[in-house]
Amino acid sequence: MNEHTHILLLHNAGPDRSQLIQFLESEGAEVDVQLVTAWLLYMLWQGKWDTKQRMTLPQADDAKGGLEGQNPRRKLITLWFADKALRGVFGVFARLLGLRHYKLPDMDEIATISHQHYDVHLRGGEGHMEIGKLIQSVTKKKAHMVVSVKPFGCMPSSGVSDGVQSLITAKYPEAIFSAIETTGDGAANVKSRIQMDLFKAKQVAQAEFEAAKATSRGNLDKHNHALAYPQRHDFAGTAARLVAQG
Repeated sequence: MNEHTHILLLHNAGPDRSQLIQFLESEGAEVDVQLVTAWLLYMLWQGKWDTKQRMTLPQADDAKGGLEGQNPRRKLITLWFADKALRGVFGVFARLLGLRHYKLPDMDEIATISHQHYDVHLRGGEGHMEIGKLIQSVTKKKAHMVVSVKPFGCMPSSGVSDGVQSLITAKYPEAIFSAIETTGDGAANVKSRIQMDLFKAKQVAQAEFEAAKATSRGNLDKHNHALAYPQRHDFAGTAARLVAQG
């Protein structure tokens, strides 16, 4: 049983997606692609956040997304039900696929941990989500490495979010973050940059796996063909989690 580097892939779309995933997997990585569901939850969170902010104004505004002529409490209730419905539908499909313990992100939590570094009022791209997910990848052992992929010229991500990430990696030295543009970067340049970060991530993954083996009381052989989604999150790697799970 070998450990694979667990990579969280963010902000990715377009024809280069499958090629990038194939390359990462060929390099021994286990890729966790951010689901479209997370983006939908983020949009619902924005609606709730903006509504709560506008409710504090002296009078209802008539701008786009304003509350003039609307019942703000009814709008909040509608958005709350939409969030619950989306999570419920996702939960049904996740259980059918055997991902019974897979959990969608808590958008309020992500906003809270991001806000001290990235103002949640700033919009564009994935906004503060990219910051929050990098922090969570370290603090909650979600991934060994985070790869952010965006179109060339995506200013909200390239010009703002990626700039903040240098502060995050300074505060969390364990964080390994790689920002890639789908155009503008040559394929050889992209692969070279990813491989450099992957080398560090592989070392972290292997050290983590050895630590899991040292502390596990279970039998490693019984996990060789395990398909169950591991419940424990003491480690970022799937193999290390399964071993620790015993």
